[in-house]
Amino acid sequence: MAGREEKRSEDRRVKRTKKALRDCLFRLLDEKTADEITVKELTAAADINRSTFYFYYKDIDDMIVQIQDEIYSVFEEDVIKKADEFNTVGDFVQYLTRFLVFCKENERICKFVIGNDPKNNLTKRIKTGLLRCIPDTTTIFPETEPKRYLTSYAMAGFWELILNWMYDGMQIEPQEMATFMTNIYFYGSRSVLNKR
Repeated sequence: MAGREEKRSEDRRVKRTKKALRDCLFRLLDEKTADEITVKELTAAADINRSTFYFYYKDIDDMIVQIQDEIYSVFEEDVIKKADEFNTVGDFVQYLTRFLVFCKENERICKFVIGNDPKNNLTKRIKTGLLRCIPDTTTIFPETEPKRYLTSYAMAGFWELILNWMYDGMQIEPQEMATFMTNIYFYGSRSVLNKR
């Protein structure tokens, strides 16, 4: 029993340490690029020994990659694994709502890795994951049909819309945004504007 308690205590300590490093990293990223941040500067800001940093990470880039991996695991668990086939427009709304809730719950990290970091692989992984669950028009329509690009068009628009929503402080609730995005996707922007 004592061994289990020690393990839990150690796990909490590891989480606290990584969270302190992560929080300081994102504070520093408000002022400079990842390439300008040193391990010395980060550990001093987090009040953590440099050897502790190197126990978990090789360098700042490795830390960012690990953060991306952690976030993708959460994305897979909270968004992708809960996705069923889309039989109704409501299914699509629920799917997008889960994604927007994921963005809201991981706001600071999402803003950085999805919006700002040109080296990140997370954006590509999330887009690929989202496309696994969204009907892909390139597989539905022939190569000679312009409609085959509808999913590409929608994804580009969705992505920009989500980034702007995040940077505007996510004041509109995820469910409302998901409904809006779904209506644009299925019925076009004209139908959304005509509802005013």
